[in-house]
Amino acid sequence: MLVSPADLVAVAKATITECSVTEVEQCLSTGTLLIDIREPDEFRKGHITGAIHLSRGMLEFEIHKLVDSAKTDQNLANDDQPIVLYCGTGGRSALAAQCLESIGYKNVSSMSGGIVAWAAAHLPLDFPA
Repeated sequence: MLVSPADLVAVAKATITECSVTEVEQCLSTGTLLIDIREPDEFRKGHITGAIHLSRGMLEFEIHKLVDSAKTDQNLANDDQPIVLYCGTGGRSALAAQCLESIGYKNVSSMSGGIVAWAAAHLPLDFPA
């Protein structure tokens, strides 16, 4: 039996931690890594200020190097680094959070509703020139 993308996302969301846009806004200055996993053209159309871009397709290959270089507390073990992932509406980031947990990250969450929810809440976005 084939499984739909919606079913995959539902299973992921049942096992991961999701956070609201308000919670994400509050943790932006706490050393949490905010990772935009959308495609490069999506990121260029607008992203959350301070977000690090790492496309979903490269996540597993680049996450260890990214965490090691971007974390602000060098005394914190990489697997304990707080990470929030976001995408367009929350589906890809839920799958990505599930993936990061499966490779050992302990403090990962997905922003519920993605950048669509962020924009709907009238929170600031960066639009590269």
